[in-house]
Amino acid sequence: MKKLTYKEKFIQMNKEAKATWIVAAICFLVWLAGGFGVYMTAGNAWTICRMPAWFVLGSFGSWFAAIIGVVYLVKYVFVDFDLDEEEEGEE
Repeated sequence: MKKLTYKEKFIQMNKEAKATWIVAAICFLVWLAGGFGVYMTAGNAWTICRMPAWFVLGSFGSWFAAIIGVVYLVKYVFVDFDLDEEEEGEE
């Protein structure tokens, strides 16, 4: 667990919140492009496992993008720190 000052805690929390919003926006764009984008270009003619490609890419594509985004956030953005406001001399 990392020791951070009060100010560093808020900076880290803001960094984590912004990164989470970015991953959410990327997931939305993948859903939008996979669903509506594929449907607008190919319609129902293109299929994957006998399902329309727009459905597969819109549903499962955004799901995979979310999983990859969460793994990235946990490995590279989130920091494990204590939220308590303990002073250095307290136990």
